[in-house]
This record gives sequence, C-alpha cells and structure tokens, in this order.
Amino acid sequence: MTDRLRILLIAEACNPTWTSVPLVGYNFARALASRSDLDITLVSQVRNRPALLADPIAAQVKLHFIDNEWLAAPLYSLSSLIRGGQALSWTIDTAMAWPSYMVFEEAVFRRFGAALQAGRFDLVHRVTPLTPTQGSPLAKFVQTPMLVGPLNGGLPWPREFPELRRQEREWLVPLRQAYTKLPYYRSTYRHLAGAIAGSKHTATEIPPFFQGQRFYLPENGVDPERFPIANSWPEPDGKFRFISVGRQVPYKGFDLIVEAMARSPALRQCRLTLYGDGPHKPALEALVQQHGLHDCVQLAGWVNQKQLGQELARSQVFVFPSLREFGGGVVLEALASGLPSIIVDYGGPAELVTPDCGILLPMEPREALIGKLRAAMEALSADPARCRQLGANACQRVREEFVWSAKAARIVEFYRQVLAKPPAKS
Repeated sequence: MTDRLRILLIAEACNPTWTSVPLVGYNFARALASRSDLDITLVSQVRNRPALLADPIAAQVKLHFIDNEWLAAPLYSLSSLIRGGQALSWTIDTAMAWPSYMVFEEAVFRRFGAALQAGRFDLVHRVTPLTPTQGSPLAKFVQTPMLVGPLNGGLPWPREFPELRRQEREWLVPLRQAYTKLPYYRSTYRHLAGAIAGSKHTATEIPPFFQGQRFYLPENGVDPERFPIANSWPEPDGKFRFISVGRQVPYKGFDLIVEAMARSPALRQCRLTLYGDGPHKPALEALVQQHGLHDCVQLAGWVNQKQLGQELARSQVFVFPSLREFGGGVVLEALASGLPSIIVDYGGPAELVTPDCGILLPMEPREALIGKLRAAMEALSADPARCRQLGANACQRVREEFVWSAKAARIVEFYRQVLAKPPAKS
C-alpha cells in the first residue's frame, strides 16, 4: 500500500442536486474526497454526469460513469407506472431496480477488473445502493477487500398501525424475503470484507453466515458549509412555532400533529408549519379545514435547503412523528438548527435523537400516540428553559458526531480495520 489509500468508491446514486439516496451518496463521496490520506476513484451512473462534472468534487477524484440507461430508464418508467407515481410503493421500486443495478456493477467489473486484479486499488467501497437486499457481483469476482454501506432498510411496518402498509401501497412486502434467493446475494456476504449498518435494525438483516467485519454508522450527516450549525436555541419572536418537513405520505404522521393541535387549546395559540408535498396533502388540507385550524396550521409546500434553514432558524421545536423512517436526515438538520425534536422511538430518528436533545415517544396505537404527542408539544411550548438546554445539546451532538468530516474519519477507521485483517477469499 502507498501512504494514501487507493479507494475504488462505487456510488451508483450520487448527485448533489437531488435528495434522498443520491444526496447521501454524494455527501459521503465529497467528504471522503476531501481527505488527504485517500486517493479516490469515483464510479457513478451516467445520469449523474452533468451534476458531478459541474461540482468541485470533479477536481478531487477520478470520475468514471457507467451507462446502463438502456435498461435503467425503461425499468424506472415501468416502476413508476406500476406504483402510480414516485411517492408510494418503495418496495416495488427497489425490486424493479435490481436488474439494472446488476448490469451496472458487472460493467464496473469489466472496466476495473484488470486494475483490481493487478493490485492498483487497496479497497473497494460501495456506498450506494443503501439497501441490504442488493447483491454485488464484484464482491465475488475480485480479490481486493470490499466494504459496503452504510446499509439501511427493511424496518418492519408497525403493528400499532395495521392500515399503514395498505395506504402506502406496499403490496410486495409479503414477498420481500425473496431477495435472499436472488443471484449474488449469498456470494456477496460470503466474500465481503466488511459491512456498515446504517441502523440497528439493518444490522440484524446482515446474514449470520457473513464472516467479515461489522460496523455501525447512520448514513445521514450535516455539512456546516451548506447548513450552518446554530449556537443556541432560536428564541420565539411572537407565537411559539412548531415545524415539520417531509414527503406528505401516510407513514410520515403529519395528520397526527394536526390532530394534536386540534385537541389542545394551548397549541392552538402556537403555529405549526408543514413543509413538503405529496399524495397525502389533500387529506391534510381537509383535516385542517375540518378542525378550523387555518389560523395556526400552514401547509407551505416544498422549499430549497437554504429556505428550509431559514425557516428552521426561526422555529422553536421540530415535530416528526414518522411511523417508519429509515434514516431521518431532516432530523439532523433540525438538531443542527438548535431545535429540540419530538420523534417516535422507532427506526432511524430514534438513533439520532437522545433524551438530552429531544423527546422520544413510545410507539403506540393512533389515539394514544396523539395524546402523547399533544402532551410533549404542550410541555415544550410552555418551558423555554428546557428548550434552551435541549437545543444546546442538539447542536453539540451534531458537531461531535454528524458533520460529514467526522463521518468520513469514521469510514477511514473502518478502512484501516478491514485492511489490517482482510478475510480469506474462497
């Protein structure tokens, strides 16, 4: 090995202008590219070419693009048709993407197989896809140690809300375990040198026959250059403001917040702003009208990250009772803004928020959860001193654990652990 670790970084989804998984892939790539101890070759899908070539990362890494659009584009269109859009039925989307990703990674092997076999890379790291269901042909084909992750997904639908899976059109869930029978699934985990779980649940989905090294690191982070970390809790200027952000789909639980507002005379004296859009928005608008909440609840639609930062900076509490959230990147943005967060103690947000920086509500059936949510919102709106302390703790937690530079440092630790003890390839 040279002094700089030579990393083949695979991020099929990697785009600074998009959200969700492509933005996570980009943020990891950018953070790793900024380190002086790494020599990064970044491989991504051709749809990301314009955005990556226009980004400063183009001067920091060796960029390569794989064109599998001949298959990826029609499968994406077919998936959208079956799902009735792009907001629901994510299990179908993941399943439909499997063939095109197999083509993508086999093309990576054709382009880099000789270099890998010649020892020109110290390690392969596949950042995206994030799903633990996606096998890797490359893991079997090459001798170079390979690491995947952070992986996230597979969180069970909560038993307390049996209607949720139907509302989200997740008809394919009963067949989800079929992925363990797909080509390359078993060989992937038999040959990987390491796997990073992005959540505690996903760690349980890594099969027991996996003999590589296991790591844990939530996939979301904060870039202080793009989203400055606050120094203190934003004091109210007028009415106490609650804020929530996300796709307006049933599992996000926005209707629970509206119901909590409707049932509380104290909360009706506050303001609630919901940012985002989606198929559940008409139902939320009807709920606001039904309860006569126009004076205190606003559905504000989508805003860009700069505008969102400004809105968070003038709010007092972030409310996010999502019922099945894998990651929860917006929770970190709220914490970075100095906001105490109210979340459900289930899934990704519960691994980001601690009792020192927010309130974690136990997962309970609808009526009980609305009652707990109402009580938590009332408690914080009536206690500025507690909000100040929670907000200060939130900022400190983000600085120490969730800025991208800190996450990249953890990844490099994983690299060195894997390289110090690579598994024998069979």
